[in-house]
Amino acid sequence: MEEELMGFVTGNNNRQKLLTLLGSKGEMDVKQIAKFMHVIEPSVEKMVSELEEKGLLSENNGSYTLTEEGTAIERKIQNI
Repeated sequence: MEEELMGFVTGNNNRQKLLTLLGSKGEMDVKQIAKFMHVIEPSVEKMVSELEEKGLLSENNGSYTLTEEGTAIERKIQNI
């Protein structure tokens, strides 16, 4: 399962950047993520919903943070 998640994240440069960003900055909303990543908000919304669906992000009052699983994947990406 973790291998599959790694592939899902590393298969898309922006997903990888998003996890890394949340790993370093902590909680952020879509607007902040879009600004930091220089990506339009609808793209960020799509990414966060995909990552949330996979259990890597959790949403709280419009802000997103890494779940335990998300943190584990983000750490593995750092070590690649």
